[in-house]
Amino acid sequence: MSKEIVFNVGKEQTRIAIVEDGKLAELYIENAEHKRTIGNLYLGQIRKVMPSIQAAFVDIGQEQDAFLHFSDLSDNLPYLLDFLGLETPKAEAIDVPRGKKDWDKRPSDILNRGQTILVQVTKEPISNKGSRISTDISLAGRFLVLVPLQNYVAVSRKITSDEERRRLESLASSLVPDGVGVIVRTVAQDRDAKSLDKDMKLLMERWRRVETRLKEKPSPPELVHKDVDMASSIVRDEFSEEYDRILVDHERLHNSIQSYVRAVGPQLVDRVELHEGTQPVFESVGIRHGADRAFKDRVELPSGGYLFIEKTEAMHVVDVNSGRSGKGKSQAENSLNVNLEAARVIARQIRLRDLGGIIVVDFIDLRDEGDKKKVYNEIKKGFEEDRAVTKVLPMSDFGLVEITRQRLRPSITTTFASANGTPSDDGDNGADPKELRQAERKIQSLEKEVEKREQEVERLRDEEDTPDEEMRALRQKIQTLEDKLEAARAQQATGDTEPRSASSDESTETDAVPDELVEEIEQWLVAHSDTHRAVTLRVHPFVAAFLRRPVPTHPTRWFMEHLVRVHVEEDAAVPPHSFRVTDASGEPLPESP
Repeated sequence: MSKEIVFNVGKEQTRIAIVEDGKLAELYIENAEHKRTIGNLYLGQIRKVMPSIQAAFVDIGQEQDAFLHFSDLSDNLPYLLDFLGLETPKAEAIDVPRGKKDWDKRPSDILNRGQTILVQVTKEPISNKGSRISTDISLAGRFLVLVPLQNYVAVSRKITSDEERRRLESLASSLVPDGVGVIVRTVAQDRDAKSLDKDMKLLMERWRRVETRLKEKPSPPELVHKDVDMASSIVRDEFSEEYDRILVDHERLHNSIQSYVRAVGPQLVDRVELHEGTQPVFESVGIRHGADRAFKDRVELPSGGYLFIEKTEAMHVVDVNSGRSGKGKSQAENSLNVNLEAARVIARQIRLRDLGGIIVVDFIDLRDEGDKKKVYNEIKKGFEEDRAVTKVLPMSDFGLVEITRQRLRPSITTTFASANGTPSDDGDNGADPKELRQAERKIQSLEKEVEKREQEVERLRDEEDTPDEEMRALRQKIQTLEDKLEAARAQQATGDTEPRSASSDESTETDAVPDELVEEIEQWLVAHSDTHRAVTLRVHPFVAAFLRRPVPTHPTRWFMEHLVRVHVEEDAAVPPHSFRVTDASGEPLPESP
């Protein structure tokens, strides 16, 4: 599998994409308002201790108090509190014995309201919930994880060779200073003592800065250590021999990443590349459309089916629909094929959108237990490359598959409204999300109705004795449905909840569109009608208004005359006297002008 990391740096934000086999697998967006907080260390103050829910609430300076569950209290909590009580906090001044927790008091007897405590963020705030925190403090490096006020050396379980585990454990034991423990990461496999020693020194420098900050006796809440930003964390945690390259479109960040890779993995430094082309970096690697699709409720499947992804108060729900797929196949065969295709796309979309918590997928009903097992195995296979901890339950008798996925931060579709980083609270032009979903369902219903009528037209065309009156009536019905469909799509695109008419200014602009462009589009449709029965036509907004204005609309006429369904989509990037043609999934067709 080919893998690469792509960085797009703008004035206001940074977008990071992980690409697998040419397809967008993960997308991260970071800006000034949505900075990464996972890994930050705070000197907090306990606001409430609530034994009834086995938790405490801690003020760490954020809008909401952070949540400290008793299960997130570290084994060395008494030593951490002793450390904070020192006049000059030093880890080596605390004698931490080897072994597990040696304190028997209840957490509610150790934690008190108003008490100062050192905590680390493990999950970012989500919705109206504050950050989740832990007293299990750690500082992550490239090869090692430093664990202050602990007394152990551990090796990643992913390193399976007993000989290598013993070597790394012995090596780390010889490097670790007093008062701290260490965990050897998977990427440390086959590394020499020099690499590990350098990493250990860098981590100890960070911890000494934390001690120096605590020595100043700051008043809580106070940030005492800020972990690396999103870009640095992904390079630190992800980049390895498995990746073909890192592509960066910002010279300063490129130089920074190159310097870091040269220090920790000089053999990989040639894989850090600077994007110097005039084309935007996401477009140059062919993932712009994939990033845009991550913010749409509806996801088209290559076969003609589609997914509908919705967020409820408690979970995410995915509905699988067969759509236009399956011509010439039995119902059972078609259902299985659509479900298998959907399983692959769902796993990719969940990773891409970074959905977490409970996810329920409503697949098309299957009767055969063997077919259900195939779909279950396919969706499990799709999560093999996922870094988040994910559990998938077998398909139920109702065709439902339940998924739980580790949630560390809000999903990008919750935080942002588009791949350009538009905040979700104003990304829909003030439209009510419930009304937008209703509009989507209306479009879905109209599309199904048009599909039935199209099938009827094809059937009647094959019958030589079909009366002309019946064909005209059916075409008139299709025309009416197409008009309603185009109007519904226009309302959804603009976020309007009421029908609207073109303004006089808009009419003036659209009148400037030459008739030659309409003829050119129609000629293209006629030339390719045998290979493409449904296409998306991307045109300038003024041209789109021009095409929709007549009664019947131009798309309706094209369908009635050439039996090609044309979905008009506005794109301001397309020149007013030109057009682009894509397939249902949004990918440009090779024949597109």
